[in-house]
Amino acid sequence: HKQRNKAALTTTMTKQILHAGAMALLLSGFSALAQERPHQRLIPHRPDRPSIREMVTQKYERQEEMLTNMIEQRQAKLDDHLSGRKLLGDEELARHQRHVRGLHRKLYAAKNKDPALKKLEIEHEIELQERMLAGEFTWTPGSDELVLKDP
Repeated sequence: HKQRNKAALTTTMTKQILHAGAMALLLSGFSALAQERPHQRLIPHRPDRPSIREMVTQKYERQEEMLTNMIEQRQAKLDDHLSGRKLLGDEELARHQRHVRGLHRKLYAAKNKDPALKKLEIEHEIELQERMLAGEFTWTPGSDELVLKDP
């Protein structure tokens, strides 16, 4: 009885190993194919989602609010440190202070940006998003950058 169970177990394990090997070979072929061909969006537009123009415009409209929230969060951590509630290390304290200064600079720049320049930036980003959607850029898996295709 034990021999039969051991033989069945060995057969099952052998099948699993063969199955795993076949899957590994199959998947390695797919990853090579994915690297050879550029990424393509299969569904170019979804009516249930906002348009590119709406998303980019909303991003620019929320920028000041997001920066203000980030300043408040960082400032709260600094206040906790200064009051002694939650002490930060020297490096972390310096990093938070630098970050708050940088966020204040960004907020100041965003509030004082010329409306014409802001509109131009929005239109430029919309154009880039549309070009990307149209497939004018090449993206390779594992890479962090989009490259303009050769004409």
